[in-house]
Amino acid sequence: MDFLLSILSAFVVGALLGTSGCVLQSVLRNPLAEPYILGLVGGGSLFVATAIHLGWTAYSAFVLPVASFCGSCFSLALVCGVAALAAPRRSEGSSAARLRSSGSTVILAGFVTGSFTCSLQMLVLNYSDPSTMAKVTEWMFGDVRDARWPSCLCAAVVLAVVLAGLVAVSKRLTVLELGRDEAEFVGINTRGLKLIALGLVSLATAVAVALAGPIGFIGLVVPNFVNRFLGGMFRRRLLGSAFFGGLALIGADLVGRLLPGNGISAGVVCALAGSPFFLWFLAVPPQSRE
Repeated sequence: MDFLLSILSAFVVGALLGTSGCVLQSVLRNPLAEPYILGLVGGGSLFVATAIHLGWTAYSAFVLPVASFCGSCFSLALVCGVAALAAPRRSEGSSAARLRSSGSTVILAGFVTGSFTCSLQMLVLNYSDPSTMAKVTEWMFGDVRDARWPSCLCAAVVLAVVLAGLVAVSKRLTVLELGRDEAEFVGINTRGLKLIALGLVSLATAVAVALAGPIGFIGLVVPNFVNRFLGGMFRRRLLGSAFFGGLALIGADLVGRLLPGNGISAGVVCALAGSPFFLWFLAVPPQSRE
C-alpha cells in the first residue's frame, strides 16, 4: 500500500510540475522557463521551511500548502516586478529584439530570485534547533516516499482543478503564443489571461512542493520533449506534459529506490538528469536543432 501511495504521489507531483513548466514556457514564450529555474519552487520552499521552523504545522494540515502557495506567489511577484521594471528599456528596437530581451530578463530574474530565497532559507535553518533542521533538510531532498493519503488525494484534486482551468482557456493561450498584439487584436484580455494562467501555475507548484519538497527540472525537460515530439495545439502539449511529467517522476523515484544502500530521493535523481539537459539546452538553442 505504501508503494502504491508513493507511485500515485510521484505521478501527481510530476504532473503538477510538468503542467507548470508547459504553461510558463507558453505564456513567457521561453523554452527555459520552469518553476524551479524561475524561483517559484525556491519561494515555496522558503515559506514551508519558515512554517516548520515556527511550529505552525501543528495547527493544521493545510499550513504547508498555504505557506508554499504564498512563497510561490512571492517569487512570481519578484520575477514579474523585475521584468516590468526592465520593460521601458526594451521599448526601443524591433519586436524580436524586445522578445529576446524579455525572455533573458525573466530567466535571470528567476535565477536571482531562487538564489535569494535559498539564502533566506539557509538563514532560517541557521536559527533552527537540530531536530527542526534535520526535518527541513530531509524534506529539501525532494521525495514522495513519506506522502500520506489525505495530502496525496488533495493534490490530485488540485491537479484536476488546475488542468480543468487551463483546458478552459487553452484556445486563448494558443492565440497568445502568437504574440500579445495578435491576441489583443482578436479581443483577448492578455493581462487577465496571464494572471489566470500564472495563478494556476503558482497553485500547482505550491501543492507539488508541499507534498514532495523541492523537485527541479521536471518542468523544464518534459514540456520541451513533449513540444518536440507532439507539438500542435497548447491543449495537447498541456495534457502531454502532465502525463509524461507524472511518468518521469515515477521513473526517477524507481531509479532512486534501485540504487545501492538506502537509495536516493527522486529530487536528487531529477537534478542529476536535468542539469546536463539544461546545459545542453543553453549550448544548443532550439532553432539550431533540426
